[in-house]
Amino acid sequence: MPNRHPRGRSEVTPAQIMAAYLEGIEDELFDAIVTAAALVAQADGRVEPVETGRLADFLDRRRFPSVFTRAEVSDAFERRTRELAELGGSEAAMDGLARQAGRSPARLVIAAGEEVAAADGHVDPRERQALQLIRAALAERRR
Repeated sequence: MPNRHPRGRSEVTPAQIMAAYLEGIEDELFDAIVTAAALVAQADGRVEPVETGRLADFLDRRRFPSVFTRAEVSDAFERRTRELAELGGSEAAMDGLARQAGRSPARLVIAAGEEVAAADGHVDPRERQALQLIRAALAERRR
């Protein structure tokens, strides 16, 4: 019977496992932030260039991990707004945000949405409604 764990393979260290775990969490949080920002930006029927810049500025001010460049933030935001425009895109996005429910980074996701809503100097009632839906999706789940 073959040995399932041969010694000749390089083994992953606990530090490598932790680094991969943290990177996964970081990517998941970035995705949630971009999703919330795109949902709010689209809520009033148009996505303004200032909203993309405001999201990048927000991430810079919050010292979000610098592994994401401004160009990557912009690309992710534009890609997500296109995905949301597809049939069922917004519902799928809200389901994805619900995975962040009850986690402390959820506050950061909401703050990013609020920042984008205020980017053009006026918070549209539809943007307020989108923020309420995001807050509800991110609320701690009742057990």
